[in-house]
Amino acid sequence: MRKRSLAASVCVMLVLFMLSAMCSITAFAAKEQYYMSYKKYIAAENPDGSATVTYNDITDQISNLLEEGLKRYEGGAEKDGDDGYYKPFTNAYGFWYETSGFEKTVMGYISGARVTDVELQFSTMRKSVSNGGSVDEVRGEVDKLVSMLREDADKLDALFGYSSSEDSTSGDNSGLALATFGAVFGIILREGLEAILIVGAMVAYLIKTGNKKGTLYVYGGSVLALIASVIMAVILYSLSSNAGNSIPQEITEGVTALLAVAVLIYVSNWMISKAESEAWTNYISDKVKGSADSGKMIALGATAFLAVFREGAEVILFCQQYFSRAGSMQNGFLAVFGGILLGLAAVALIFVLIRVFGVKIPLKPFFMATSILMAVMSIAFLGSGMWELFLDGGLAEMIGGWVQSLSVTIPALSWMSGNDALAFFGIYPTWITLIPQLILLVITVITFVLTIRKKPVSAGAKDEQQEETA
Repeated sequence: MRKRSLAASVCVMLVLFMLSAMCSITAFAAKEQYYMSYKKYIAAENPDGSATVTYNDITDQISNLLEEGLKRYEGGAEKDGDDGYYKPFTNAYGFWYETSGFEKTVMGYISGARVTDVELQFSTMRKSVSNGGSVDEVRGEVDKLVSMLREDADKLDALFGYSSSEDSTSGDNSGLALATFGAVFGIILREGLEAILIVGAMVAYLIKTGNKKGTLYVYGGSVLALIASVIMAVILYSLSSNAGNSIPQEITEGVTALLAVAVLIYVSNWMISKAESEAWTNYISDKVKGSADSGKMIALGATAFLAVFREGAEVILFCQQYFSRAGSMQNGFLAVFGGILLGLAAVALIFVLIRVFGVKIPLKPFFMATSILMAVMSIAFLGSGMWELFLDGGLAEMIGGWVQSLSVTIPALSWMSGNDALAFFGIYPTWITLIPQLILLVITVITFVLTIRKKPVSAGAKDEQQEETA
């Protein structure tokens, strides 16, 4: 009897142990259905890099992470902290969408406007959570976001020849190499165009005003910016790799853009102030050829530095993404290098055209056109800088409240989010970007009008003023 009781007890204990073990395994598995970052996912699921991680795989993991956030939200968890409901929603963007390379690949192979749409949906989803929306409301925003990601993932996986069920790539996909060439070329042209418009206009301006030596400041600033871009790209790549998120890059780009805005406004106002002055024309021909205002030249050099630096690091990080995939496709490296070289050639051609035709334009219209270009680019940089800081950099979420409410799509302007041309000029359908741009636009117009309406100073009086201040 004792033996039977002992055997029964042992059986019961074994059954309980097995049930407990199964519960533990189930709980562990449930916990590991989501990863808070792409870095942790790769370390756990693909540590040696042998498997193909498809874009549908990435979408699955982002979906799992958002489901965990919904689960915590519905279960009444605290908002902040590692176990809070808000962190999964925020990590889905900076720790997944950007860090995994999803964003850069969509921008290159689909469109920049599509990235804007997805980023706005990320922002709308987080605002819904932050404002305490109903579970159904948050669920709707999550489902919409995942649907957008899934649509992009299907396009990219088809393009790359990835299969969600097999670890394979299409190594002989010549169409992929052509698409890669087009993506790299487009990135170089798009990112380089903003910088070259500014640099080319300043060089043409200096040559036209007889101050060719001043171009050394502009060229020097551009070269220093290229060197700084390489250094910053290495630093940002290291930071994003170690921290597992893209926030440092976004903050750096945002701050640089806003600094560029300040310098561009200064240079633009300086140029427009000369457009209507007869004395300036005489002063240029008599004085500037011999000596330059070092303060103004340093400002021009700083403008060139910020314009090139703002784009340089981002272009390097973009190209790194394409180089990492080049080995898995036929003629992949040829496509990447070809896109870079042709893109640089196109940018160089635009620079030459600006310089040649800019020099041939009469002085007064040239001053006006150059100053207007600087003003337009300052407004564009302001919009993109605010976007990178508040949406991509997460500043809107950190501040919360009405600031975060300004960082979502304005329903009446939702049509703007799919326009690549508007995105190039930093125009997005959000109040967080449009309000500062509108304020700057009003200030710029008023400044231009007041400057143009000023009575020109006579040539003799201008020379006397210059001699007194010399």
